[in-house]
Amino acid sequence: EKVIGMHYFSPVDKMQLLEIITTDKTDAETTKAAVDVGLRQGKVVIVVGDGPGFYTTRILAPTLSEAIRLLQEGVDPKKLDKITKGSGFPVGVATLIDEVGIDVAAHVAEDLGKAYGARFQGGDPELLKDFVGADMCGRKSGKGMFIYSKDSKERPVNDKAKDFIKNRSLSAP
Repeated sequence: EKVIGMHYFSPVDKMQLLEIITTDKTDAETTKAAVDVGLRQGKVVIVVGDGPGFYTTRILAPTLSEAIRLLQEGVDPKKLDKITKGSGFPVGVATLIDEVGIDVAAHVAEDLGKAYGARFQGGDPELLKDFVGADMCGRKSGKGMFIYSKDSKERPVNDKAKDFIKNRSLSAP
């Protein structure tokens, strides 16, 4: 009755959303207390049931899977970022994959694929595993789709990422 999850998004100081995760046994008092904490923190709070991916991950995962597919079909990461930002995303999806962490994205793709099957198919999750195996986990490792430097805001496309994508290229349907 007193078990609850509070899923914050990174970076916590900038991301407004907070998912409160309840089980079928969580009592209303515990839920209310967690919501009150989130609201006092200035968060936008949503209450979701426990399950694979909660809410935001289940909504975002198909988008990221399709982004991987587009990369595999030959779309350049910078172009993909430009297109998605132009469509209203606050961050381009290639950058978002790096920000989330390619290792995290690979784990999520595998778990949601097992839980929901074909609903979450798009790009090949093995591509993400290639990145992780090469310690290309995104911004946190200094390289992913892009190369990150503490000394520069420039983010050139990672040539090794392009090689991995080319090795797992797919044709558009």
